Amino acid sequence: MPVISVYRHGMSCGVPPMKNDHQRAPRGDVGGWSEGATRRNTRFLYSVQEDQLDGHGWTATLTLKDCPPSAEAWHRLRRAWIMRMTRLGIARLHWVTEWQRRGVPHLHCALWFTDEAYQQHGVDGCYKAMHSGWLAVAAEYHPGFLSQHFAPINDAIGWFQYLSKHAARGIKHYQRSAESIPPAWKMKTGRMWGHTGSWPVRDAVRINLEGAAGDRGFFAFRRLVRSWRYADARAAQNPTRIRLARRLLSCRERALSEVRGLSEWIPEGIQEAMLANLATRGYRVTC
Repeated sequence: MPVISVYRHGMSCGVPPMKNDHQRAPRGDVGGWSEGATRRNTRFLYSVQEDQLDGHGWTATLTLKDCPPSAEAWHRLRRAWIMRMTRLGIARLHWVTEWQRRGVPHLHCALWFTDEAYQQHGVDGCYKAMHSGWLAVAAEYHPGFLSQHFAPINDAIGWFQYLSKHAARGIKHYQRSAESIPPAWKMKTGRMWGHTGSWPVRDAVRINLEGAAGDRGFFAFRRLVRSWRYADARAAQNPTRIRLARRLLSCRERALSEVRGLSEWIPEGIQEAMLANLATRGYRVTC
C-alpha cells in the first residue's frame, strides 16, 4: 500500500517493502553520508515547528586550513566547541559535517541562545564567543580568522533558508560525496549530523492510499509533486532546479519506476491541497 508522510515543511512518499532484511552497520563504523543518514537528517529538519523556536538564533559555518588526522580528532573539536556554547547558554543546536573540495571537513550549525544568555552577553558577546571559541579549540589546524561565517536567524525566514539548504542536499552533492572524504577517514568517519537541546518537532502524519486505485493515486500524487517542483523552480529562475525537476520521475526500469518514492521540501498548505485534489478525484486518502 502506498504511503505519504506529511511533515511540517516537507513530505515523503513511497511503497514500503514487503520484507526488509537490510543489515544496519554499527554506528561507530559510519563511512560518510549514506542514503539513510541523509534521509534521517532531512526528516528531522522537515519536522521542526519553526514558530516555537524561542531564543536568539544563529547559523555558523566553521572551517579549518589543515585536515585533522582522523575523524575522532575532528569530532573532538566539534564536541569541544559545542560544550563551550552549552556553557555560554544555548537552548538547542543542529549540526552537519560536510567537506570542501580539497578534502577538509567543515561544520554547519544552527543554534539558539536562551534569552538569559543574550541578556548577559549581548549580541557582540555571543558572536565573539562563537568565533573565538572555534579558533581556540581548533588552533592546531589553523582556522582562518576571516574564514568563519556567522549570521543571525532573525525570524522564520532565516530558519527556512538554513532548512532549504541542508534538507535539499543528497549524497551526490560534492560536499557529501564519498570522493571528498579525506583518505585517512575512509573506513570510519563517525556521525555526519546531530542535534542537542530542546527541539519543538511534530511527528509525520501517515497518509495511506487504499483500495484498488491506491497505486494510481500514488502515481497521481507523484505527478503533482513534480509539477509543483517544476513551477517552483521556474519561479525561482534556477536552471539547475528546473533541469532536475524535469527529470524527477525519469527511470528506465518499469518495475523500479512503479515503486520509486519521493522526498521533497513542500509547504504544509501545498501538501494539504494536493491530498484534497486526490480525494476529489476519487482516490481513498486515509490517515
